[in-house]
Amino acid sequence: MPEATPPASRLPVSRALTVLEALGHAPVMQVREIAAACELPKSSVVRLLTQLEDAGYAEQLSRAAGWRATSRVLNLSRNFRRSDIITEAARAPMRAFTARYRWPVFIGIPEGIEMLVRFGTVEESPLAIDAPAHNAKTPFLLSALGQAYLAFCPDTERDAIIEKLAQTRRASNRLARNKVDLEPALATVRERGYAITDEATRRITMNISPRALEGRKHATGLAVPIILDDHVLGALSLRYFRSALPDTEAAKRFLEPLHELTDEIAEAASAHRAG
Repeated sequence: MPEATPPASRLPVSRALTVLEALGHAPVMQVREIAAACELPKSSVVRLLTQLEDAGYAEQLSRAAGWRATSRVLNLSRNFRRSDIITEAARAPMRAFTARYRWPVFIGIPEGIEMLVRFGTVEESPLAIDAPAHNAKTPFLLSALGQAYLAFCPDTERDAIIEKLAQTRRASNRLARNKVDLEPALATVRERGYAITDEATRRITMNISPRALEGRKHATGLAVPIILDDHVLGALSLRYFRSALPDTEAAKRFLEPLHELTDEIAEAASAHRAG
């Protein structure tokens, strides 16, 4: 059931979606089972199932067998990705973190040969000078987000990503072709438990907005992985002014709160996925 009762004008849509969600609990369900799961009268469930059938989202196999969802429901999530679940789970905890500590935080998810910054709390932070980030690309090897992800992801995944990076001609991926330097650098990240934005990132000016460039000049990132059951979901970066907060002091003050935040995000993502 929805957490809050929607306005009367939206009740039919809300109830239909509740019935559709219930159909996902089993391959085939009886009306009484759906009614119990949705806490709705059987007469209402029958009417909603008929409407869903007319729209192509449900079908009645037989009176005896019951109802099932059709393959058309897959269209509802066609553009929805695993990273969307993680990002949704992260927004509220990230905003609460920034409300408490003031500094902005960003979440990054791997996307091909780059990290994708899916969300940041710039608008909630009185200290932020970075531009708002929604699906902004950042390099794996030079960003704190990318280094934190690579350092803690499984060996096979790390090797595959590095191999793809090494095949590109981008200057930001040059380190992928130099494992003598790359492997110790990632080992250092694992040992201390966090990554710091590479200084070379500050010198990247191509396709960067003036505000983002200003942020790169003055702010740096301290990033940690988001881990669920030994699987790295993404990475989280705290952005701060190095002139006001040295890296060691930033780690001393915020590493534990960041780990608590990533645990909260991982738990929320797991609940989203299970639901």
